[in-house]
Formats: sequence, structure tokens, C-alpha cells
Amino acid sequence: MAKRLLITRTHGFTLLPLFRLRARDYILYSLLFAAILFLLAVSGLWLAFGWTVSFLLGMVFVYIRWLRGMRRSWPFLSRVMDWDEIKRTSEDESA
Repeated sequence: MAKRLLITRTHGFTLLPLFRLRARDYILYSLLFAAILFLLAVSGLWLAFGWTVSFLLGMVFVYIRWLRGMRRSWPFLSRVMDWDEIKRTSEDESA
């Protein structure tokens, strides 16, 4: 977490560094939901397909809303954080 904070301090809350940090998770989730949507479409279960799509859109909406909130609060958070402690924590292997 300390390493992520240092990356965010360097780049700010932009999408690309955040996606790079969790790229493997996003690929796994995308493949899983693509398989589920494919199976629902092939089976003709359009109501469940619609629910799954609406669930995915809701997840994206919440994630974008979180990102916008963090962008607004980042100037304050970056001033009140102890960056020396965060740097020491990121260099400590046991943390």
C-alpha cells in the first residue's frame, strides 16, 4: 500500500497507473464476466444477461465515482500524510 501511495504521489490519481497496478485482476474479472455473459446469451437467458450487464455497469459507475472523489480529496490527503514514514514503510520488506 505504501508503494501505491508513492506512485500516486508521483503521478496523481490518473487511470493508467491505477490500471497497471491491478491489471491482472482486471483481466481476470473481464474474462470471467465475458464467459458468464457468453453462456447466458447462448442459453437465451436474456433477463439474467441484462441483470449481469447492469451489475457490471453499476460496478464501473461506483469505481469511477470513487476515483473522482479521490481526485478531489488528494490535494488535502497529500499534505497531511507523513511521506517520510510512507517511504520507510515501502522500503521495509516485512511490511
